[in-house]
Amino acid sequence: MAISTLAQVQQVVQNLTQMQTQANTLGQQISTGLKSQSFADLPQQASQIINLGAAQSQQQGYIDTINTVNTRLQSMTLATSTITSLVQQFSSQLQTNAFNPTGATIQSQAQGLLSEIGNYLNTQDGEGYVFSGSASTTAPFVASGLPNPGDLTTNVSGAPPAGYYAGNDAVSQAQVDTNLNLSYGVTADNPAFEQVIRVLNYFANAGPLDQNNATDVANVNQAQQMLTGAATSLQQLTATIGMQQSQLNDVQQAHQSSLSLAQGSISDIEKADPATVITQLNALQTQLESSYQAISILQNLSLANYIK
Repeated sequence: MAISTLAQVQQVVQNLTQMQTQANTLGQQISTGLKSQSFADLPQQASQIINLGAAQSQQQGYIDTINTVNTRLQSMTLATSTITSLVQQFSSQLQTNAFNPTGATIQSQAQGLLSEIGNYLNTQDGEGYVFSGSASTTAPFVASGLPNPGDLTTNVSGAPPAGYYAGNDAVSQAQVDTNLNLSYGVTADNPAFEQVIRVLNYFANAGPLDQNNATDVANVNQAQQMLTGAATSLQQLTATIGMQQSQLNDVQQAHQSSLSLAQGSISDIEKADPATVITQLNALQTQLESSYQAISILQNLSLANYIK
């Protein structure tokens, strides 16, 4: 007849089963690095993890939008700064080349530069034409819309066939934060671009210029002044785009900080500390060994053994 009661044995076995389950859980935490494989095992933190995950997704969405806008602004900066250099170079040689009887004529030079600048204004990125406003599927510069002959007084930024600009005036916008919609970029009908194109179109369609002709001299001087002013305006445009990029970078850094905070909080909740888990597992193994010994003793206890 056994002296140990059934209740004692059942209690020891129950404790042993619980410790085995805990040991398996700790072993899984060591192998996966996670406290649990499902939210069900983290009932108190589940809603917190879900909220942090939603915040993380939102911050990453804003960061992706900012990266897209930044790529577009970088394309604009490259185009405007290159156009500025080309205009300054053409302008610096205008007084000499306008009346040069040998070499390339001012007409052919203006035609070539007009085509080159038109290509820059038709710059595309992954989202479409960057200088077309919201009409990003439409090339903004259409050379065939320019008047022939041209003049230095008539604006040429109208829609073809009255001018070269085929985009619209809706400035691009992007939501880069919960309550922040950023207007950014410039369009190809900006006065700085228009003045350059007007001057180049005038020379591209002009006949030979005579330095003894007062009208030709006056036109060249006026064109020189227009190009100088346009170059300054183009530099200001490039600076404005740079300021927009700087503003975007500030917003992006704030989102990146929030994203890192959310990721860190989720990691703190989900990830198991290896050193702590190993210590817990070692302690549990010691308890398991004691429980196995207790089971063995209880199974061997009987009245006969007790009398001995």
